[in-house]
Amino acid sequence: MYLVQNSFLKLPLENVVSLYNNAIVPRMIKRNQALSISIAVTLYAIYFIHDRLFKPPKNLRHIPYIGYFSILKSLITNESHWDRAYRVHLPLIEKGTSLFMELGATGWELQVTDSKEAKRVLLKHDIFVKANFLETEGTLQYRFSSGPNILMTNGSHWKSLRMIANPAFRRSLPVKMFGNLIQDMFDVMDQMEETVDITDLLERWTLDVIGKAGFGFDFDAITNHDNEWVKRYNAIQEGLRNVLFFMYPKLDNELIWMFPERQKVHKELDVLLDMMDNVIRNKKKSKMESTDVIIEDNERDLLDVMMEGGENGEGVMTDAELKSNLCLFFAAGHDTTANALAYAIHYLAENPEVQQKAREEVIAILGDTPANVIPTVEDTKKMTYVNMVIKETLRINGPAVRVMTRIANKDTEIAGTFIPKGTKLTVNIFDIQHNEAYWKNASVFDPERFSEDGGKTGEGPAWLPFGNGTRKCIGMNFSMCQQRVMLSMLLRKYTWSTPERSIHKNGLITGGYGVVGPVELDMKFQRRY
Repeated sequence: MYLVQNSFLKLPLENVVSLYNNAIVPRMIKRNQALSISIAVTLYAIYFIHDRLFKPPKNLRHIPYIGYFSILKSLITNESHWDRAYRVHLPLIEKGTSLFMELGATGWELQVTDSKEAKRVLLKHDIFVKANFLETEGTLQYRFSSGPNILMTNGSHWKSLRMIANPAFRRSLPVKMFGNLIQDMFDVMDQMEETVDITDLLERWTLDVIGKAGFGFDFDAITNHDNEWVKRYNAIQEGLRNVLFFMYPKLDNELIWMFPERQKVHKELDVLLDMMDNVIRNKKKSKMESTDVIIEDNERDLLDVMMEGGENGEGVMTDAELKSNLCLFFAAGHDTTANALAYAIHYLAENPEVQQKAREEVIAILGDTPANVIPTVEDTKKMTYVNMVIKETLRINGPAVRVMTRIANKDTEIAGTFIPKGTKLTVNIFDIQHNEAYWKNASVFDPERFSEDGGKTGEGPAWLPFGNGTRKCIGMNFSMCQQRVMLSMLLRKYTWSTPERSIHKNGLITGGYGVVGPVELDMKFQRRY
């Protein structure tokens, strides 16, 4: 490594840029991902990384840390989050290391893997505040999900936004809309081959759901696969999932001139953000005009309900706050729910006895007539076993593997270890949910552990897919209801299994960094009616 560094350091910067444009960019176009990542990271390390990249800051070196090259190896080899956790993190935890430093998107971050300490971090939001991401300003992630929203703000600003958003999420559970879009998805599935890419279908379904339930916009993603908005949003999502730019945000702002394809994705985001501005303007205009259309309260979109907050004394969001929160609902509600459902479908395929038990519960609630039945909100509350399947799926392979980075705003301690002011930290959800101290046979899919006599042990919140405390994900009930409606209707309509030639036949293949999900999950569906 040092020989490579010394050779490159003798080259003028313009020669390195020329080398990048002439040698690396063509390879990236050919999608040689591993090579492009390794070379780009090497150039980045040579010219733009400070000494402290390879070690944590001096005031944090009393805490065990995982070296830079461990992360680099995982990136280059495209190692899954599951494999990395079981290779690197969990062996440390088994030896008693509940705190360790590791490089993340914001630099060196303290990983908290003890559930009792995780509870303290998540509840003491006055000490462990949401981190300021100004250093990543201009990146795709920042432009899409940062701003004055309930995820990024702190203190009184956060409380005022949460006060307005809470009633909207309590009131909006549009199960009829979920069900109607599921029926559209079934129509598409019935025209396809027996084996389908369920990840693609779920991503399109959740895109339609978040568009209509969020702000009344129809992406028409299910029935019109290649329309302009679907292509645009998919390009943005692919850009957000790119691990290289997630781990090295400076490549996405200061050095974006090196990545012409990345610049195109930013332009697609410009169009999406302009569309949201227009939606807000049109919604305000329509609310000023009289209308005779009556919509059930729980079926109204979130934007509509939030804009009513001022009339009910709950406060008013500015246009900038409305737009920022709509983007947040997209980021938090689209990819995560699609991936959670894809995981659940995979585990139900791999465990046919669990699939049949869940189906029997649904039939007992909704009947077995050979026709689609959309459950009511009350029906979904009766789905005890389906709910256990969802909770176990979110435990064993949830889409969110860690909580958003916090920062200690004063000197404190965690697990008896001194944590200086300014330390960035995160609760490692995946590690806690795979810790044998809290979950017996943690790597095994077992919904029964969530029964009344289940096997969960240990202190603190060991189940953390939505976080914990007052800053728990505001969309938890919305997402759980959405998943119950989809799985119940799917279980009545089909039985399914993993095809023999599936890339997942010998183990689930996943991708992503901040949000992790199955890659091209193909399933063999057989109609029941």
